Amino acid sequence: MTSELLSVSSTASPFRNKLRSEDRAVHDWYRFVLSFPPHLVRDYLSRLDVEAHATVLDPFCGTGTTLVECKKLGIKSVGIESNPMAHFASSVKVDWSVDPETLSDFAEEVANATLRKVEWQDLADAGEWRFDESGVIRRSLGPDAAKLILKDSISPIPLHKTLVLLEEIEHRGDPYLQRYGRLALAKALVTKIGNLKFGPEVGVGKIKYDAPVLDTWLDVMQLIIDDLRLVRHHSLPPSSVLKADARESHLVLQPKSINAVITSPPYPNEKDYTRTTRLESVILGLIRDRR
Repeated sequence: MTSELLSVSSTASPFRNKLRSEDRAVHDWYRFVLSFPPHLVRDYLSRLDVEAHATVLDPFCGTGTTLVECKKLGIKSVGIESNPMAHFASSVKVDWSVDPETLSDFAEEVANATLRKVEWQDLADAGEWRFDESGVIRRSLGPDAAKLILKDSISPIPLHKTLVLLEEIEHRGDPYLQRYGRLALAKALVTKIGNLKFGPEVGVGKIKYDAPVLDTWLDVMQLIIDDLRLVRHHSLPPSSVLKADARESHLVLQPKSINAVITSPPYPNEKDYTRTTRLESVILGLIRDRR
């Protein structure tokens, strides 16, 4: 097979871009709203006659749709991504080596520790703060970090709970396990915890006084654990995600190492792709450390 280039437009057809139920495993751990769907990758791999010994490159890999689908099909892949949040997400999504039972134990330990630190139930109804044993009042982002996110993109009480939970994720278990906990929190932030809405542009929707932070995180963790039970015994060809600028791919790729390219290039009118991942990037400290 000769090297070929196939560019995918994520706005070509709303029907073709819809995430099918059979596509959900691993892809749905965290993904861009405008990500192209996995079934398109399968279609293009078939049309390009990509075989198991080949290596597929996605130079703008985003949250790893091409890489995850290649891995499912037993095809080696390489991604390049400069967005810190997208690079982190795709790196975790192509790593299926963690034991799901160990990850489940980690999630339970984090949840129990978080519950001991903050009394979650009836917080909103009580109309008052319930402090942890150390006397720490409400946690918040530092002023510099707060300036990076949209105003009202997350309400004070959910933010406090999120930072308590993140603290427990980052102080328990192996750093290897923490990566999955952090990714689950990223998804939880943009689906149920925060106030963001996504359309052609990212904006602020209905402002919630409170949100089910811990329950939402546990639901995403369970999703990851269940998917790992399904895929971890499959053929595991190597998948690597390089944090680099695609315009300098020659500096990070070996000559003649790529057989096919499947990608969705950035839109020419987009100047800052981090704005669509800003809330989770800031809270996870991928753009700026929180206070």
